[in-house]
Amino acid sequence: MTLERRTLPQLLMFSCGLFAVQTFWGFNMATFPLYLNAITGSKSLTGIILSVGGIFGAVFPVFIGGLSDRIHTRWGRRMPFILAGWAAVLASLLLLAWTQDLRVVLPLSLVLYAGFFTVMGPYFALLPDLTPPEQRGKASGLMFLMGGLGVLSFMFLGARSWDVSPRLPFLWAVGGIAVSVAVLMAGTRELPPRSPSVRSGGLLRDTLRHRPVLIFLAAMACWWTGLWMVFMFFVIAVREMLAVNTERAVTIMVFMIAMFCVSALPAGMLGDRFGQRRVTAIGLVLLIVGLAATGLAESLAAVWVMLFFGGIGYAAVLTVAYTYYLRLVPPEQSAGYMGLYMACQNGALLTGPAIGGLILDLLGPRFLFFGAAAFIAAGLALLLLRPSNVKGQMHGA
Repeated sequence: MTLERRTLPQLLMFSCGLFAVQTFWGFNMATFPLYLNAITGSKSLTGIILSVGGIFGAVFPVFIGGLSDRIHTRWGRRMPFILAGWAAVLASLLLLAWTQDLRVVLPLSLVLYAGFFTVMGPYFALLPDLTPPEQRGKASGLMFLMGGLGVLSFMFLGARSWDVSPRLPFLWAVGGIAVSVAVLMAGTRELPPRSPSVRSGGLLRDTLRHRPVLIFLAAMACWWTGLWMVFMFFVIAVREMLAVNTERAVTIMVFMIAMFCVSALPAGMLGDRFGQRRVTAIGLVLLIVGLAATGLAESLAAVWVMLFFGGIGYAAVLTVAYTYYLRLVPPEQSAGYMGLYMACQNGALLTGPAIGGLILDLLGPRFLFFGAAAFIAAGLALLLLRPSNVKGQMHGA
């Protein structure tokens, strides 16, 4: 079935789903580590608790994505999982805001991550479900632009309010997620399935036989390990490294995210024009340079400059790598393969925060940035192993 071009309002309403996703990540990066650190009193233990989310990130997107490919309901294949997952997230956030008991926090954290990762595979599979290939660079750019706005809104209106009241960031996250998911649901209608259901066992067998996908997923696992190291402890590391308060540290992080927002749509369009693999590699180089130089910085001004380049690189990697991966996978199993994509990205939560917390405790905040740059460099090396002349998807270009 030929997909019709989507209008700009349709793309924007669909992109509101990533506003919700990135609002959650803003909370998870800027507020949740502070919340857990205040309860546990240990950065290492905080990193271990945050890493538990990686278990769900490694398993749920694959399982739920494969299930989403195989079923069809009157509400569609994707929307029931998206709605159920966000309902669990919102309930968990509201309950977490009113407890400081670690015995309650731990099970609620499990429900929080389980709900969030239930959403990921089905939501990201909607883009290839709804948009023709020639629109996907623009659509991805708009998605991540809206996602960046979600993070920025949380940082400005949620994260910086931590010093006023630790509950306020939770309430802002709930409001931002609820409104954006409502817009997604109201403005997005799924199309009838384009192909028969597929067997779940075929996904892993096909992936193991498809070397380009395996190399890409291994590369992504490396660079996301480095990114999670920094994202989960950025506020804590900058506070210690430069002796600034929480509000100033969050403001610095907001600047990097603002550069991501400005760069997301142009990056998606450049990927379509000059090649997704090439633009992704350039973005990784900018990230490596920006993070390594941040670790060397002695002044706040130098950090601003380095994160200018880091924000541009992050936009190129996050926006363009997604559309590059879509060229490699079969459309009839899009949610299952997007589950694998999310499993590598979010499964790195198993290692990134734990490594980051350990480095902070043993070596200090500057080595957090050096270590993250090293992991991203390993991901770049793997990406460059991928032959540039391999075309298109598993079932054709």
